[in-house]
Amino acid sequence: MQVATNINARMAADADLQQIKQLYAVWGQAFDYLLNDQTFVVEVDERIVAAVRLAFEEAIFIVRSLYVDKDFRSLGIAKALLEIVEVELGIAEAYCIAFTQQESLFAGIDFQPIVGLNAPDFLISRKENMLLQGHDVICMKRSVGVEIRPLPARDLPLAMLLINELELHLIKQLSANDVRSIYSKINAAGGTVFGAYRGSKMIGTCTLNVCANLSWSGRSYGIVENIIVTKDERGKGIGRSLLLFARRTAESKNCYKVTVMTRLKDPETGSFYRSAGFSEDKAGFQRHFSVER
Repeated sequence: MQVATNINARMAADADLQQIKQLYAVWGQAFDYLLNDQTFVVEVDERIVAAVRLAFEEAIFIVRSLYVDKDFRSLGIAKALLEIVEVELGIAEAYCIAFTQQESLFAGIDFQPIVGLNAPDFLISRKENMLLQGHDVICMKRSVGVEIRPLPARDLPLAMLLINELELHLIKQLSANDVRSIYSKINAAGGTVFGAYRGSKMIGTCTLNVCANLSWSGRSYGIVENIIVTKDERGKGIGRSLLLFARRTAESKNCYKVTVMTRLKDPETGSFYRSAGFSEDKAGFQRHFSVER
């Protein structure tokens, strides 16, 4: 076992790709760098000795491919990696397929074994394939009581109640038919309306609009609107998780960027957007037109 003198856990950069591939090759695995994955690594004396991926598949967070070089195990490196993943996830639900000896490690960031067929179908299939290959693995889920998912049409009235909490009282209210028509247009264009649920109660929502584009080789761009959390649930990380899901969905649709506009200038608002991976690298200008009453 090596003696680590300078351990650094961080998000991977493009320049790390070759070292990560070499690390996984030692493990006997290929490193598949998908478009909207995040990879986190641990360096020891500037050498990458561990990595883990946070994937976003079918609107679900999946922790994948946790590996530590055998010469650097029992130093707390895997724990350090998962602590970074935990910060990135916030309150978001996530799944993983873990080797049985990793169960307590994942339990440290609130993953629990799944009994039966209570995981997404693609994950159950992946687990069964690994079992057939002789790997001793289990399916685990992390849940902290709030689930964020694309909004089904039947929940549109719940989303509108949240939106109406924030809307100006003088603005014309939409009919149920109008709401369904707009929802269909958002989905048809590639966008998504998200809901945050605590049990059967919707406590937050946001909308990702995906816009067609003639530049950037025709890649679309995303705009996030209507980030709303009901008053009793604010300050618990729900808004950040909604924004994180919107960002990851835009990435999965090959958008070249995703933007969010705000009129608020206080430091807390800036910290909120930065915590979900957004940066203040451009100035935004807008003009509001007269309100339809």
